[in-house]
Amino acid sequence: MRPKQTSFPTLLSQGLEDTIRDANPWWRGERISGLPEMRRWAFEPVLQGVKNGLAPAVVLSGPRQVGKTTLLGQVIDHLLQEGIAPHRVFRMQFDELPELRRLDSPILDSCRWFAENILRKSFNQAAHDGEMAYIFLDEVQNLPDWAPQLKHLVDIHPVRVLITGSSALRIESGRDSLAGRISTLEMGPLLLREIAQIRNMGQIDPFLPSAGLGPLKEKQTWLDLVEFGRRHQDIRDQAFVAFSDRGGVSRGSKAGGRTLGGGS
Repeated sequence: MRPKQTSFPTLLSQGLEDTIRDANPWWRGERISGLPEMRRWAFEPVLQGVKNGLAPAVVLSGPRQVGKTTLLGQVIDHLLQEGIAPHRVFRMQFDELPELRRLDSPILDSCRWFAENILRKSFNQAAHDGEMAYIFLDEVQNLPDWAPQLKHLVDIHPVRVLITGSSALRIESGRDSLAGRISTLEMGPLLLREIAQIRNMGQIDPFLPSAGLGPLKEKQTWLDLVEFGRRHQDIRDQAFVAFSDRGGVSRGSKAGGRTLGGGS
């Protein structure tokens, strides 16, 4: 039997609590609307890092309009479709909630609220029960002390975390204190093969595996790469023209009826 639902009136105002609930529609049995079908190259490594990476937290950094927030939503949607219970998933978006930044410890306070009111058990008990929580923190660089809070969160609680940030300098400044606790991934502008996919020019699969550069030591790899380039030259040239015309940010490139990466 779950403990009685409680609240933290000294931590979160009613308006802030309502805003947080609105940002997590799966708690009401709803799916995230408007997510594009096309997934950027970083989706799979981020998903695997969140699910079973060696580090408890994944940091996804990159400039605005490259699709970080969209990818975060796609990861959440995928987890829910795999059967993760909605009450185990928590999303906070710090660039839209200035009231959160007025809290002493916004990450820890909001996660405490989530555990008490939505998960309805401690993170430790949830993990013991096979219900480990997934926490998604968007644009954390707006918090001056996000790194110490994240360190405390993953050191004390058995949770899986994905955080995103648009400021490379602010994200980088927090890495030293998080050694061994995070894996990092940098997501930049659209790749030519992603542009080709969005514009229905054709499919170009990655030439190299996502992990390891061992094949680059082999002569045959470079011979195969030349042939690979020739085989996809027409598609690549079309994608480069589109890149030259509009650039590599995802704003304006439609996928699944929505601007890919419209969030950030």
